Amino acid sequence: MKPLRIFIFFLAVLLLLLLLSLLFPKQGIGVGGDLRLSFMSFSDLIREDSSATAADIQHLLATSSVSDDPESEPGKELFPGIGEAVEASELQVIPANADSLIQEVHRIQFAEEKVSLLYPFFRNLDQIASGHKRPTRILHFGDSQIENDRMTALIRYRIQRNFGGTGTGLVQAIPLYSGSLAYSQEEEGRWFRYTYFGKRDSTIMHKSYGIMGAFASVPTPEDERWPMLYYKFNTSRRSGQVRQVRVFLHSYVDGASLAFRANDDFSDTLRGLPDGFSVAEFRHFEELRELRINFNLPEGGRIYGISFESEGGVQVDNIAMRGGSGLIFTSMSRGTQEAMLDNLSPALILLQYGGNVVPYMSSSYYRRAFKRQLRFFKEVCPGVPVIVIGPSDMAIREEGQFVTYPGLEGIRNALRDAALESGFGFWDLYEAMGGHNSMASFVQANPPLANPDYIHFSNLGVNLVAEMFYNALMLEYKEFISQNTSR
Repeated sequence: MKPLRIFIFFLAVLLLLLLLSLLFPKQGIGVGGDLRLSFMSFSDLIREDSSATAADIQHLLATSSVSDDPESEPGKELFPGIGEAVEASELQVIPANADSLIQEVHRIQFAEEKVSLLYPFFRNLDQIASGHKRPTRILHFGDSQIENDRMTALIRYRIQRNFGGTGTGLVQAIPLYSGSLAYSQEEEGRWFRYTYFGKRDSTIMHKSYGIMGAFASVPTPEDERWPMLYYKFNTSRRSGQVRQVRVFLHSYVDGASLAFRANDDFSDTLRGLPDGFSVAEFRHFEELRELRINFNLPEGGRIYGISFESEGGVQVDNIAMRGGSGLIFTSMSRGTQEAMLDNLSPALILLQYGGNVVPYMSSSYYRRAFKRQLRFFKEVCPGVPVIVIGPSDMAIREEGQFVTYPGLEGIRNALRDAALESGFGFWDLYEAMGGHNSMASFVQANPPLANPDYIHFSNLGVNLVAEMFYNALMLEYKEFISQNTSR
C-alpha cells in the first residue's frame, strides 16, 4: 500500500473516532451489569490524577502499629491485657483513656438477634487463656487479596501470640506462589497442581478438590524412589515453629504409605493407608527444622493440603483462591470438603471475596449465589460462626482520575445482606479503609499502602487493614469478657 493511502486510512479512522466521541453520551453506555463504555476527552488525558487528602491515611497509620512484616512486635496495642499471661478474671472493661482508640475500630456488623454469634469462638479462646491446651482453628478463605498469607499472617501472629499456637496451618502441597516467610520448599518427582478456581483443567473429570479448592497429583514412584516434598522451616518466626504435621490425601488403593524424616535423625512410616480419603498425622518430640515427606501411592493419589501445627493454641489457615468469587463450594464434591472440615474442626470461618466480580456480575445475582455458599457452611459446620469480609475499595480511571469502580458498593451490599440474612457477621473493609475513592489515597500515600494497579494492597497496607480487622475482632472479645465477668 502506498504511503499516501496509509495516511488517508489512518486520518479517516481518527476522524471517525473523533465523531464517535462527540456523539457518545458523556455518561457512557451500559453494557450489562455495572459495566459502562465511555470516551476520554483530551482534557481528561492531560489532567493530573486527583490526590485524595493524605490526612485520613496518616491518621490510620498514626493509630496503628504495623510494619511490612506481619510478625513484627507492635509498638502499642489497642486492647492491652488480652493474652495467655492474663487470667480471664483479670480482663477488665476497656479503660477510659482508650475511648479515642476504640472509636477508630470499624465494628463487625451482626443481625440484631445474632449479636452473640461469636460467643462459641470466644469461649474457646477463654479456655485457652485459662491454661487449657485444647486447640482451636480459624479458616480464612479469600481471593488474591490474601494470597501468599497476606492479611492472614498478621491476624494469625497476633492471635497466636496472645492465646498460644504456632505454625502456618494449611498449605498446598504444590503452592500457587512462592516466597513463604515460614518455610522453603523443594520437590522430587513430577508433581502437578490442579485448582477448581481460575482456569480448570478439562482432563480432570471429578470434582473432589477438597476445602482448599485445589490438590496436587502425586507422581507414581519410579526406580523404587518415592516422590518427596522437602521443607526447611524458619524457626525464628512463630509461623515457622512446627511440631505436628497432618497430610490430607486421597489414595486410589489400599496400603498406601507415607514416610516422614525429621531433622535428619528421626523417621516414621505410616503404612496401610486406606483407599479413598484419609489423614496422615505425624508428631515430633522437638521443633522441626527440616522435614522430608515421601509418598508411596502406587496408583497415584491426591494431596488436598498439608497442615503445619502446634499441639495446642490457635491455628489460622490461609486459603487463597486467585481470581475466585467464593462461589465454588457448592459445586465441588461435598464429601471431601465435609471430611476435611470434620477433621479440621474450625471454630471460626472468614470469607473474604467480592473484588473479582465487581466489574462483571450483577449485585442481585451475587447476593443470591453467595447466600448458597453460606448455607453450605451452615450445613457442613453447624454452629460455627462465619464472618464475611467485604471487598476493599478498587479504583478505575475515569475522566483522568482514579475513582471507585461503579459497581463496588453494590457488590459490598450484596455480601453484607447475604451475611446478615444468613445469621452471620459482616466486616466492611471498604468503609474501614475510608470508603469511596479511598484506594487512590492508599496508592499515593508515603509510604504507599497499595500497588499501582489500584486494586491490591502493599505489604504495609495489607498489614494495616489486617490490624483493623483484628482490632474489631478483639473488641468483640473484650466486650464478651466484660459481660461475662460482670455477672
